[in-house]
Amino acid sequence: MAIQEITETELVQRCAKCDGENRVLLAGIEAGLERDQQVEDNVVALPECPTCHSREFLLRSPVEEQEHPVVGSSGHLHRLLVDELHSELVKKGRVVAKLRDKADQVFTRPIAVEARQRFFGKGLKLPARAVEQLQGKEPDQ
Repeated sequence: MAIQEITETELVQRCAKCDGENRVLLAGIEAGLERDQQVEDNVVALPECPTCHSREFLLRSPVEEQEHPVVGSSGHLHRLLVDELHSELVKKGRVVAKLRDKADQVFTRPIAVEARQRFFGKGLKLPARAVEQLQGKEPDQ
């Protein structure tokens, strides 16, 4: 589940099922999920894990979301990364077909400049401890 890092060209993700580390090219993913006649604009579907074949879906924060209750926590930092990923995909027009004509209307929540400087001054990367906490592990496991 945890996105560990986002670079200019890829994201590094740790699979929630098998704990494998996967590199996903940003050019290969889109914002949005089409099902039947509906489209969800707040979802980023990741490709299958090459090891266990599970699929994971990332959800952008809701429009009316309040500030995270524990600012700076693992969950808060991961939420910022998911929101930033979604925002960048939409901004670059990498959205599912049913959203292409209205991508400019999709709500996004990019990381605020202050938060980026405070939490991601060295790039969009979670600290190792945050990744372990998101995976439900203690640092020494």
